[in-house]
Amino acid sequence: MESLLTNFSETHRIISYLIIALAILIEGEVVLILAGILSHKGHLDIFNVILFAFAAAVIHDLIYWSIGKKLSASGKKKFLFINLEKIKGFLEKTKINNGLYVFISKFTWNLNRIMLITNGYLKMPIKELLRYSIPACLIWSITFVSIGYVFAFETDVLKKDIKTAALLLMSFIIIIVILENILRKIVEKKNK
Repeated sequence: MESLLTNFSETHRIISYLIIALAILIEGEVVLILAGILSHKGHLDIFNVILFAFAAAVIHDLIYWSIGKKLSASGKKKFLFINLEKIKGFLEKTKINNGLYVFISKFTWNLNRIMLITNGYLKMPIKELLRYSIPACLIWSITFVSIGYVFAFETDVLKKDIKTAALLLMSFIIIIVILENILRKIVEKKNK
């Protein structure tokens, strides 16, 4: 597995950066930590990784903000499992410090997407969104690439035990999915 990652990243650097950018639209933290590890090993350039990660994070924020804006324009009362009419009061309360919430939520698992959709739904101007999103995306990308870069020196994950690392990663993702399902069920019960 290690040789596959290193050979691919060495022979197809531009494609590797594009894969990182596309993966950030789905799951960013783990991808950036892995990219930091590959940067430490010399397979990717750390500054290019940060640049692509930053650009992808800004695009990510714009996509989710646009989803909220389209939801607001469509007049739908329900989105996925959320009854928008019942939580409209809460959404209005978040409008007070919505820029600060956008910034802080960048560093939380999936809360960022909810805040971006909420701010799009509440018709936050795109200039205001970008005012908070751009610095958050820059700090976020530098932080997670740096974590991977620094911890690669200590752990040497790719050489020691990739199977254990992959198993831990899968376990972490499964736990997050389970917790999100529990939270969804709690929200559904409260909306009834």
